[in-house]
Amino acid sequence: MKRGRIIALVVLAILLVGLLFVFLLPREPVYEGRLVSEWIEQLTGAVGSGAGAVSSHVLPKLVQQKPGKEIVPYLCQTLYRGKSLKDRIYARLYLKLPPALLRKLPPPNPGRDAELRYRAALILYYLGPDAEKAAPDLTRALRDENPEVRRVAASTLGNLGFVAKRSAPGLIALLEDPMTDVRRAALKALGQVEDDAAVVVPATAQMLKDTDSGVRTDAAQVLRDLGPKARTALGALTEALSDQNDDVFRFAAMALGKIGPDAKEAVPALLQALRENRAYSETTIRWALRQIDPLALTKATASR
Repeated sequence: MKRGRIIALVVLAILLVGLLFVFLLPREPVYEGRLVSEWIEQLTGAVGSGAGAVSSHVLPKLVQQKPGKEIVPYLCQTLYRGKSLKDRIYARLYLKLPPALLRKLPPPNPGRDAELRYRAALILYYLGPDAEKAAPDLTRALRDENPEVRRVAASTLGNLGFVAKRSAPGLIALLEDPMTDVRRAALKALGQVEDDAAVVVPATAQMLKDTDSGVRTDAAQVLRDLGPKARTALGALTEALSDQNDDVFRFAAMALGKIGPDAKEAVPALLQALRENRAYSETTIRWALRQIDPLALTKATASR
């Protein structure tokens, strides 16, 4: 009797483990009778095992085969591929299974999972306004461990515009990302999703001090495009006139010119730059001074 009970418990334990493993097996969403990964491959080409830029010859194909917005929920599910608790448990248990069983089960593939997350976000980018309902999932993707996924998620949110306004805090957090391209994507997207200058301007002005000249240039451009709304960044823009990168300098000068007469604090720095005859920038400096203080420009010209 005791032996029979032990056998029954062992069988039950095996069944429970089997059911648990069946539950943990990776499952992929199916769209119109096909796995979503197959749709992604049809739209963007063969999927490898590392997230990164899609070949340029693939993109026209993606645009031409633009799917309908009914695929959006399935792409949103793909943004979590390999990241769920179930997927992480499966990956850990898989390594502890006997070889005979391993041969019959799909191996975890973190690289491919990241590539599919990246491709899903890329397709959502090209869907444009049709991807509006993906905004919450893309916002969570800003915290993805893969930098390429973070970058394309930020760009896609920016492409959605103000409907993705709730992603602004996540984009601001991403401005501290260690990867330059991610910071640049987040910076550009922030100005596209958030229309409150009180949120955009301080975060953008801080990026004028970034270690990368491309990020600093993008920040100056964003502030230029904000026009008079960027007046609270006056101090940071004036400091940026001492930047050794010509693009940063020019866009900072343009931003000051767009602010207009309220930017008089920057006139001495602009006049100093004019006296220094900074290469390729004289036209920009003169334009900015005309917008801010035409009289100062007239006096400076007369004294030369």
